[in-house]
Amino acid sequence: MTPTLSSSALWAFTGAKAALWVLVLTRLTGLLAAFPILGGEQMPLPIRAALGALLATVILPVIPVPAALPMGLPELVGLMASELAIGLLLGTVVAWTLEAVAFAGTLMDTQMGFSFVQFIDPATSQNASVSGSMMMQSAALLVFITGLHHQMILALVDSYRVAPMGQGLPLQVMGLLVLIGQLLAKGLQLAFPVLAVLFLLDLTLGISGKFMPQLQLLQLSFPLKISLGLLVLGLMLRELGPWLTPLLETAPRLALKLLGG
Repeated sequence: MTPTLSSSALWAFTGAKAALWVLVLTRLTGLLAAFPILGGEQMPLPIRAALGALLATVILPVIPVPAALPMGLPELVGLMASELAIGLLLGTVVAWTLEAVAFAGTLMDTQMGFSFVQFIDPATSQNASVSGSMMMQSAALLVFITGLHHQMILALVDSYRVAPMGQGLPLQVMGLLVLIGQLLAKGLQLAFPVLAVLFLLDLTLGISGKFMPQLQLLQLSFPLKISLGLLVLGLMLRELGPWLTPLLETAPRLALKLLGG
């Protein structure tokens, strides 16, 4: 073996860089696992692994080196667990934003009568409503149209300033609860036009039934609610982009805020 390769300092430096790369990859894996589409089952696992390894190699030079790297396996596993949790939190903020859209679609389907027509979503392998799945896919496309995936990678790099490696998970619990409440309110706001129109339709049919008992309300209400609900939903889809884009643009800042940034 040549003197260069036999140098203990060289092997120590190489081992430290390899450990740092693994830790960066772990936080990045958490982000990609929770990120819509990129972490879904429709994305092949080899592609996800190659993407994570490539991104970890690219951003490694700009990551601040911690004061001390773990020396043993237990310390390394514990640090990897906290790094994975931070990455999952960053990606979950974006996933929850899209879930607010799916929540609005589920509410609309319940009022329109589509709650009985559910199918297995191939992306999540779970039951999904018709309107919720359609709006979810449209929102997922907006994620890449607006360049949010690039902004989240920049937020991941910035997260090392907010939550340095080895400092654990500085989660702001109250901020997380407030964010969940805000997203639920946003989902209700998105579904409100359909819910309001269908409520007025139910009120009109109820009053009509009082004055015309011979009116077949059950047979009449289903086609009317579906037709009117789809009409209002079609008008809403035209405004989905302007409504959702500000939420997606603030997602990186919200994610860093949950880490104390």
